[in-house]
Amino acid sequence: MKITETDFEQLIVNSMNWNEYYLDWEKQEGRFEDIDFKIQESPSIDYSFLRAYWIPQYPAVMFAKAFLESLGYAYRIYYDTADNTYMLTTNYGGKI
Repeated sequence: MKITETDFEQLIVNSMNWNEYYLDWEKQEGRFEDIDFKIQESPSIDYSFLRAYWIPQYPAVMFAKAFLESLGYAYRIYYDTADNTYMLTTNYGGKI
């Protein structure tokens, strides 16, 4: 299956420049959970990625991961408890 950029855009509900606003996000760090559902106080949040994408359902996360992997992009995935969505951080779509 080939996932295109247009397909990827249909998977997400919101996106933003993650690294640019990391100070604002650090204040809300407790809202993100590790998607591996490991028992830990709070996951280590990686603020070095340029973009963040919110994805409503886990099956869509799997397609988004496949798309990024096909292009060679690294990513991290968290669960955002504030709006009950998954958040994927990556350098795809970001400008340095």
